[in-house]
Amino acid sequence: MRKIVMTVIGIIFVAYLLLWVWWFFIQGNNVSMVFAGLANLGGATTHKEQTEKGQEWVFDTEGAGGLGKAGAIVARGGGLVDFLFFLLCLTSFFIIDRFVVHGQAKGKMSITKFMEELVTQLKSRKIDEAIKLCDKQKGTYGRYVKAGLSTYKVIPESDKNNASKVKGELEGAFGEANAIEAFQLEQRLIFIATIASIATMTGLLGTVVGMIRSFAALSSKGRPDPNQLATGISEALINTAGGLTVAIISIIFYNFFVNRVDSFNFNMEEFSSEVITTLTGK
Repeated sequence: MRKIVMTVIGIIFVAYLLLWVWWFFIQGNNVSMVFAGLANLGGATTHKEQTEKGQEWVFDTEGAGGLGKAGAIVARGGGLVDFLFFLLCLTSFFIIDRFVVHGQAKGKMSITKFMEELVTQLKSRKIDEAIKLCDKQKGTYGRYVKAGLSTYKVIPESDKNNASKVKGELEGAFGEANAIEAFQLEQRLIFIATIASIATMTGLLGTVVGMIRSFAALSSKGRPDPNQLATGISEALINTAGGLTVAIISIIFYNFFVNRVDSFNFNMEEFSSEVITTLTGK
């Protein structure tokens, strides 16, 4: 089911990008298709007017609601606003995905209760019962501890009296399990960090484009067109704000999840230390 959902969402993102390429590059519209649509939904009307410099989009927000007026303002940021909106949706998807994965990783039992019951079973050398407890936990900690206990079970009885050898086997099993679990927890975090960088650069690009339009209006012969000047400045500031917004959201949640991964790793080390100490006395 998870793979189906991921595939459907991926198709939607690709379709959005293709639509954006058609709207911005092929049709040559220099307004946001998303926010122009939201402006219309909020009661504003949009149309093209022929000017000396070609066709330009005009928004009539008289009588429009807050959504219509806000949408009309943001839509003037140009086509790059749609790409920033795409990045916002993409980072939101990865953030939700990480919340789901980390929520499942916590398992069905609290870490304190799981630790207490696990130690009780191990002190009684009830390895099979301890493995069943790990299955009951159904999370990262359960899978992690089970990897170590499964390795302990296959160690010959004659070798279990050799504490150093048992400790080495358990440390190797826990090391492999930690690598697997850490990969699952850290997966896609690099995408969130990358989106933060791309959003910042995209916002800067939009700022530069907007300023170029403003200087072009100032450098035109005769009296500078105040509308063209205002449009360029507006485009620059909207893209700056959009890029910073996406980047700030991405960085906040990236650091949040990195901190949670560190917490998971610390707790796994605590579990491995407790299991090794209980089973070997070292």
